[in-house]
Amino acid sequence: MTLFTKPNCKHSKQIESSFRQINILSMKNTLIIYLLIAISLNILSSCKPKQSDKNKTPLARVYDKYLYKEDIAGIIPKNASPQDSIENVKNFVDFWVKEQALTKTAELNLPEEQKNVARELERYRITLLIERYKRSFLLQNLDTLITKKQIQAFYDEHQEEFRLSQTAVKATYIRVLRNAPNIQLVKSLYRSDLEKNKLTVQEYCANHSALYQNFNNKWIYFNNLVRTIPFKTDDADTYLKRKKYIEVKDSSYYHFVNIHTYRLKGAVSPLVFVEGNIQSMLLNKRKRLLIDSLQNSIYNNMMDDRDIETFYDEQ
Repeated sequence: MTLFTKPNCKHSKQIESSFRQINILSMKNTLIIYLLIAISLNILSSCKPKQSDKNKTPLARVYDKYLYKEDIAGIIPKNASPQDSIENVKNFVDFWVKEQALTKTAELNLPEEQKNVARELERYRITLLIERYKRSFLLQNLDTLITKKQIQAFYDEHQEEFRLSQTAVKATYIRVLRNAPNIQLVKSLYRSDLEKNKLTVQEYCANHSALYQNFNNKWIYFNNLVRTIPFKTDDADTYLKRKKYIEVKDSSYYHFVNIHTYRLKGAVSPLVFVEGNIQSMLLNKRKRLLIDSLQNSIYNNMMDDRDIETFYDEQ
């Protein structure tokens, strides 16, 4: 079967040659590009079928379907360079030709009952209209504010559903230069949970350009904590069950970590890790309830106005 019928035009080879020349031109040859475009369009114009609009310039044909220059005017950005414009046109024409060729082949080969797509198109039209209306309705009526209190309440009620994908800790991390004075003070106090000892260590770090980080007393993933220090363990969970501290050094620093508490992989996740998910869940629930209310309201109003009738036998 012949899938493509070439235009009966003596200039078709000239068209192909012109576009090949255009594709290899550099950006410096702008004037030549414009000249070749004009030549190509003139050649195409001379190949227009009799049944086509005389004011339109054809760019491609597949059987009796024509693609015109005027049809693709909007696909080229106004600020595009000549070379980019040509490339955009070429890509679109190639896409259109292949699509039309496949469509024509389908029309020639499918049985009549399979070529009738009216029902599918109507279903798609209905679905598209409904979804667009729902989207517009939600934009105008959906309250997107989710409070911390609402998130906390949902978490408290459903926390068993939220499980850690990796081990998390609350910790304090201290990094001190190896040549800093009186490092023994830090070593003796960083493990303490007494406030006065914490303040002493913080003051030391502030006075000796050391890093003191307690992560605002929030949960962090253990892997993220130890990623930047020279510490490795094959089994973080076993390590945390046995030890609460990490004390290592490299060529420049001492690294001290005090693990205040931990939750292992698979345990209930702290709120901080699932807060975003809960917010999305609450918002999606509001959307569903709002759409359900909309549908019921429309249905009831139309029933009251006798705009809806059913004729099936309920028996």
